[in-house]
Amino acid sequence: MSTTRIPAVTLIHSGPISEALHDSVRRVYAALDAPVEWREVVGGAEAVQQGKPACPPELIASAKETGIVLKPLLKTPVGAGYGSPNLQLRKELGVFAGVRPIRSLPGVHSRYQNVNILLVRELTEGTYSGIEHEIIPGVMETIKVTTADKCRHIVEYAFDLARRKKRKRVTLVHKANIMKQSDGMFVRIGKEVAERNADIEFRDIIIDNCSMQLVAKPEQFDVMVADNMFGDILSDIGAGLVGSPLLVPSINIGDGVRIYEATHHLRYEQREDGQAIADPLVLLVPAAHLLDHLGYPVARKRLEAAMAKVAVAHKTLTPDLGGRASTKEMTDAIIDALPPASAIEA
Repeated sequence: MSTTRIPAVTLIHSGPISEALHDSVRRVYAALDAPVEWREVVGGAEAVQQGKPACPPELIASAKETGIVLKPLLKTPVGAGYGSPNLQLRKELGVFAGVRPIRSLPGVHSRYQNVNILLVRELTEGTYSGIEHEIIPGVMETIKVTTADKCRHIVEYAFDLARRKKRKRVTLVHKANIMKQSDGMFVRIGKEVAERNADIEFRDIIIDNCSMQLVAKPEQFDVMVADNMFGDILSDIGAGLVGSPLLVPSINIGDGVRIYEATHHLRYEQREDGQAIADPLVLLVPAAHLLDHLGYPVARKRLEAAMAKVAVAHKTLTPDLGGRASTKEMTDAIIDALPPASAIEA
């Protein structure tokens, strides 16, 4: 009798769309024979509708206990009277790095193919620290917070990730020509960390030049590391490179916790027959990356191969991808397209 512990994952429910997406993930994992104990908790607008905080205590408790969260992007209605539950969850769990895998999926229309970049974004400070005030009427000031410890932490993480993923180059993105003290320190610390990791190539690049280079020759980038705001902007450029924000999930890393999340909102819509037509890729793509962390690397490769096969066939796709399929029908097609484990190189 096997004593292998089945991993537990906190799955955040955020309304009707979650039901369709969760069902898709559960069915695909079952077809892959990748057992997981799903612990579903409510969050976001759905929690508020039930009279709870947008990020209720039981959600935080479950996330800390399992150490792993899988979630759609929790929507914050305009004028809702509460802050983003996505940001609150990150703060509560102490995440410091957002990893955005920017990878092409064959079959998805894009100007580029074979893009494969890991973007590492610092999540706790910078311009997004939220420190703003009015100096005098009509004059606002936003403070960018940059600390040496956080700079060193994120750059060291980028090099560690590059080494674990067998990447060859780390590119640090900045604006030190203008922000000579804050970004100047970021670059200086980056070079210090690079000296201790001489087996991995290092370079730094100014954000405006980087944006142009990323569009002109994305193949020159391997691992990129940036502050909060620049990382946010570059992740959207990356989504444009591969053809859809659905293909660029966010893996938020903290000490002992990981949040695998979609970075794109989907409206809940139904077809004439009542079936949901949300694109299952919005949660299947981060769920594919989660498989690696759970110790199912072959399952991840099988899922990615199946998603690519369905996209290339261009038949059973949801409306956002040019088809007429429901969430369930596209999920069925992905499950049917799963190659046998024996066909995958370990």
